[in-house]
Amino acid sequence: MRKFFVVLMAALVVVLTASAVFAAESDPAKLNYYGWATAGALIGLGAAAGGGGAGMGQGLRGILEGSARNPGVTGKLMTLFIVGLALIESLVIYVLVFVLITFYANPFVK
Repeated sequence: MRKFFVVLMAALVVVLTASAVFAAESDPAKLNYYGWATAGALIGLGAAAGGGGAGMGQGLRGILEGSARNPGVTGKLMTLFIVGLALIESLVIYVLVFVLITFYANPFVK
């Protein structure tokens, strides 16, 4: 276990210091844009994932309560639940696509 921990920490140090070691000179405006894009990506994805998880949890709670009250409609409820989960997850994926477009295809460059 100790050997695994040492190897894991060494790999973590290499990964975290590689960007500083291989960093190249860059334009401050570009660095500023990507800094703000990264901060926006963290906040946006965190909020989308948190909201999506909360919505999925509430949906699961509702489907379980409905199934407990009337076991005969469990199949219909489950179908609606799966469709609802897909719609909730699609919203999170839309946020991810927006973040990737903003991050890699800088829309502010002429």
